[in-house]
Amino acid sequence: MNIYNDADGVELGTVNNEEVLQLLECPVCLDHITPPMKQCIKGHLVCNECFPRLPHCPTCRSPMNQERNLAIEQIARLLKYPCRYYPMGCREAFILSKKGAHEQDCPYLQLKCPFHGQCAFNGSLKDVVPHLASEHAVTPVPVQPNGTLFYRAKHFYRRNIWTLIYQWDGNLFRFIVKHVHSSAIGRNENCNMLIAHVQYIGAESMASRYAYQISLFDTDSRQTGHKFEGLVTSTMKPLESQCSKEADIFVTTFHQAKNYTDQWANLNFIITMKKLEEDLATTPSGSTTSVTAPTPMESTPSTSSSTATPTPAPTSTPAAPVASTSS
Repeated sequence: MNIYNDADGVELGTVNNEEVLQLLECPVCLDHITPPMKQCIKGHLVCNECFPRLPHCPTCRSPMNQERNLAIEQIARLLKYPCRYYPMGCREAFILSKKGAHEQDCPYLQLKCPFHGQCAFNGSLKDVVPHLASEHAVTPVPVQPNGTLFYRAKHFYRRNIWTLIYQWDGNLFRFIVKHVHSSAIGRNENCNMLIAHVQYIGAESMASRYAYQISLFDTDSRQTGHKFEGLVTSTMKPLESQCSKEADIFVTTFHQAKNYTDQWANLNFIITMKKLEEDLATTPSGSTTSVTAPTPMESTPSTSSSTATPTPAPTSTPAAPVASTSS
């Protein structure tokens, strides 16, 4: 990378980007140093992550300095840094102002297994489908273009978690249903709860492009419960941490949910996916504005046996895959 070429006709030469990065290597963790640039009183640099743990300089044993090296910070912003997923195979490099955006969507972003919480898998998005097939005998369920999917959570009274992996709009998603106690998700109801959510398997920046609608479905009466609308989040974000009152996660009591189980003790869901970027509207001035995000509609906990007032199902429901899993 050429930082300077000439000044007033005087040839100043070039500076090699890689050589400068080698000078900006933390002597403790060996990672590249990025702003804020921490240093000892003699000017030896360390990264911001290692600095709080150092009683003295690892290079010269001098005391550490609380002042930042602002000149080196300005130079660092001119350099290209390799992607953090370089060890996994990414060969891209960016200036610091663009590096973070790339890493959020990097093809080599490291993901945990979306199907089984105890699985040791840690790999890139392209490795997820082969892993599911080889280790869990799971193939993502293809969902029709309109985004509608019927899901049957089997054996409602005998299990605590259900997971469905499906494919829609060219991307992978996970529908997850869990039995939890209210205290585990920071709620005050003091009862068993049922939570359900749709997650994008991959980066959060991609997840934010999608929303979903789910409702419980009574197969005997052919009626649905209240429709819940939420925003899709990434599987990189723990589910339980998103269960606040304002969260985009379906939350209801165990008591209410069991009223929608069928004669085989299965709990049935209707899921409808939605792509938010299709909801862009153009204002008279020509500017583009997005439609307001879905508002969460939470089932109200109740101590009685009554449920939310069901609404009749459509007389002709479009055909959609019916999915269930053994997870």
